[in-house]
Amino acid sequence: MDQIVMHTITAQEFRAIIGTEIREALKELPKNSQAESETLLTRNEAARKLKVSLVTLNDWTKRGMVQSYMIGGRVYYKDSELEASLHKTQTVKY
Repeated sequence: MDQIVMHTITAQEFRAIIGTEIREALKELPKNSQAESETLLTRNEAARKLKVSLVTLNDWTKRGMVQSYMIGGRVYYKDSELEASLHKTQTVKY
């Protein structure tokens, strides 16, 4: 069993110790775990970005062409997923 050792330290010393420990722990985290937060778009923003009507956006969502997310009864779209849902077309010349 570990022993408990108690010391009297000031609040400033305690803050310094905690701050040092937090900095050390953050250095050990992998760089990719601190990724940027995902940008969420409302229905109107997503429709404007794709240059389609809200009816078309709703239809594409129902068909599974674009992924939507609900938060608190509101529908949102991830910006990166909207970009990924766009497909490159190749024009064939005759």
